[in-house]
Amino acid sequence: MRLRFAPSPTGFLHIGNLRTAICNYLIAKKYNAQFVLRIEDTDLDRSSKESEESIIYDLKWAGIEWNEGPDIGGECGPYRQSERFEIYKEYTDKLLQKGYAYYCYCNQEELDEMRKKGISENKSFVYSGKCKELSEKEIVKFKNEGRKPSVRFSVPEEQTITIDDLVKGRVRFDSDNIGGDFIIVRPDGIPVYNYIVVIDDALMKITHVIRGEDHLSNTPKQMLIARALNLPEPLYAHHGLMLGQDRGKLSKRHGITSVEMYRKEGYLPQALMNYLAMLGWAAESGEEIMPLSDIVEQIDIENLAKTPAVFDFQKLKWMNGNYIRDYPINELTELLIPYIQQTGYNLDGKDTSWLENVAGLLRGNCEVLSDIGNLIGIFMEDVVEPDEDTDKLLREDYSKKIIEASYKLIQFSIDEKNYSDNLVNDIKNETSLKGKKLFLPIRAILTGRIKGPELDKAIPVIGFDKCRMRIEYMFNKYI
Repeated sequence: MRLRFAPSPTGFLHIGNLRTAICNYLIAKKYNAQFVLRIEDTDLDRSSKESEESIIYDLKWAGIEWNEGPDIGGECGPYRQSERFEIYKEYTDKLLQKGYAYYCYCNQEELDEMRKKGISENKSFVYSGKCKELSEKEIVKFKNEGRKPSVRFSVPEEQTITIDDLVKGRVRFDSDNIGGDFIIVRPDGIPVYNYIVVIDDALMKITHVIRGEDHLSNTPKQMLIARALNLPEPLYAHHGLMLGQDRGKLSKRHGITSVEMYRKEGYLPQALMNYLAMLGWAAESGEEIMPLSDIVEQIDIENLAKTPAVFDFQKLKWMNGNYIRDYPINELTELLIPYIQQTGYNLDGKDTSWLENVAGLLRGNCEVLSDIGNLIGIFMEDVVEPDEDTDKLLREDYSKKIIEASYKLIQFSIDEKNYSDNLVNDIKNETSLKGKKLFLPIRAILTGRIKGPELDKAIPVIGFDKCRMRIEYMFNKYI
């Protein structure tokens, strides 16, 4: 069993493409199959080395590994289509010689006119096949005009093409309804995706093609090419697409779509793989957060999602938060440090145990790693400026009572030796307040926030000097 993932390096890796890569990777892992990475870079104007490197980096970051590819080689290379043009030319010559393809000299103006005619007649564009029977005289005339021909595949008439899709089931296409004779090599000599993907899959011995259902309409064309070239056909599995909340095609208007941005925002690759795997497949137990080994054990091609799945950004954040809370604290701390430094805080002099303590206190409030930037000030700043909700709370009469009591205590009885044990309890005794009216104002005074880490654990980490300065600051601000 051999599977592949074949991205085009024309931009960042899309989250939908990552989901397809994950489906292939998990199935390959389940059956101990070979997994191939192929770069489909025949769009020479838009493809770039930088994009290829970015895609490979993001795939590796996501935890996907391959057995063969452009970065590691293999027996079926080259693994970049731009390095395989000579191979494709051989197969194009075979198709031309056997009459399965022909040169088309129609220029763009003529093709546009055909399209306009189809629109005026309320018909979809189907190439007329006018160049299939050109005379030698006509060919010479077009060549003298400087026309460069494309190569079109000659679609047989009145054939039923049946796909036994491993996800969709049996799907039938009528050869008369797939758009007519289609281009396989453009006038500039560059072969098109629908054509060379067939050659690559055959020569790379791909047995199973798992991809989005938007490729289903390409499949009959690819099967016709394979049969014309007497190449083996893989088994196809077309899973449902990912949609936005409005059930439209997932795009930037719905939220982040590039894997790079998920990485930079601080999503954990384990959470992203878990979520995307579950988006295209559901465990029999109904569990949503599962270790990779369990997903691999239970997933299979036949139970991939047939219908589109809605991408829920909030659910992904929830899942990512769960992974953050369960992450080994030493490893999590290392992941958080760059996000802390991005906020401008200097961690020089902060030892590992202190940082791990802070990470342990704040990770419960982090849905993504970058959230640490909005929270770390609790432990880094001398004084904290209240946010809008906190400011409103501290203007309440009961809050002012607590501010006054804490200021009095910090001046006369609370010091560096007893503040962590006595401060909250002494404020309670001074004010006779309890519950939310006690704890929310104390949290607001010491952290500038209504929500945050457990107060009894946070106070020792904040330290006496910062607690004192913050109490004095709030006293001067509100009393």
